[in-house]
Amino acid sequence: MKIAKTILPFVLIFFLIYLGPVSVGPTTFSQVWKIPLFLYLFWQILIIRKRQKPNFIKWSYARAGKNLVAGGFSISFFAAAIDFLRYMMFPLMFEYVSVKVKTIKALDKILLGFAQFVIISAIPFQLGLIKSMAKDTMLYNGVDSYSGMFQNTHGAAIVTTTSVLILLAFIKMKSSIIRYTRLNYALLAFGIYLIYMTFIRTGYAMFFIGLVFLFLPKKLSIKQIFYSLLIILILLIGFFYLLETNEFFYNRIFDIRNGRQTAAGSGRLLFWKASVDLWFNGNVFEMFFGFGYEGLLDQIYKETGLRVYAHNEFFTQLGQNGLLGVTFFIGYLIALFKFVWKRRKRPSYPLAMAIFFLYVSLMMTQGGMWFELDVLMVFVYVKLEFEQRVHKMKRIAANSYLYKEYGIPIESEL
Repeated sequence: MKIAKTILPFVLIFFLIYLGPVSVGPTTFSQVWKIPLFLYLFWQILIIRKRQKPNFIKWSYARAGKNLVAGGFSISFFAAAIDFLRYMMFPLMFEYVSVKVKTIKALDKILLGFAQFVIISAIPFQLGLIKSMAKDTMLYNGVDSYSGMFQNTHGAAIVTTTSVLILLAFIKMKSSIIRYTRLNYALLAFGIYLIYMTFIRTGYAMFFIGLVFLFLPKKLSIKQIFYSLLIILILLIGFFYLLETNEFFYNRIFDIRNGRQTAAGSGRLLFWKASVDLWFNGNVFEMFFGFGYEGLLDQIYKETGLRVYAHNEFFTQLGQNGLLGVTFFIGYLIALFKFVWKRRKRPSYPLAMAIFFLYVSLMMTQGGMWFELDVLMVFVYVKLEFEQRVHKMKRIAANSYLYKEYGIPIESEL
């Protein structure tokens, strides 16, 4: 019975994610099931609305609300409402988890469990038992690139990479909730293989950046420098070996299609230029508030023939939400970095910093909101906040004891 209670929620989550691309009227199942979740979270947060919020959560709410005020809002109301909902999920989930989960141990179990689930969910797809619904899988020597239960290969790369780094962090910290250590090492190796099989450069970059910050020591020693150089050397040898032996991998890295190299970054420079051109040619209102999601897509389509966003969150926000959108986004990143940095003495700091910088790399090379990534980020940052609370409570208790026993107060930690 206990095993069933543990497995059933993950089975439900699997089908919610897997059925995401299915069309439901003008939208998809992925958006439909998130609406009741959004309403529930919103109602719960209204109940605890007087609770103090971290600054990055305030900026996050501002980012979400900005989507409702932009040029062409009356024309693309539905798209603006969907973006508002998507951007609201992160701050709402953070506040909800902060209140509803009571202990670090319970939070660790959820975080590790979700990361393990993301990797394990690939097994039926790799065995050929289930076919992915993603429409952008790439075929090489009769083998599809990995997309699994996700709507596209980018989603698979982004969420799997983050999950692998979280699992690695728990193993590195020798967490007491890690059971069957060898099995988790096997799961880690399988996860790294999945990252490779996505053939997504964004995922590769995120993984490398995450590794650097996860293992970045506070003070360098000769031994640490040696092992760091050894790991980098192994990664470089593996990378160049794949370049030499795997034509498909080589073509993906250097963006070669049909024997020809395309524009830098799969046309990203063209997308960025289209966003800047759109913003620069707008009136005062549009320069501050943007052209809206549909306005941005129309401009990029006009210049490139593709209806896509800018593949960089800074340029996407510039075209979609104007200077205010870019300001809110940068404010959010700065506030989030400060939140993590102020907790640099806590155990989860390396993981939190790794997640922050891989997120920044994602925003610079892809952008957008990725729900499963948001879930993982929420648990990591709530975990970091819980550790800070526990530290403060212990310090207050020690302060009180020493004052009562010896009359000696302790200065507050900066």
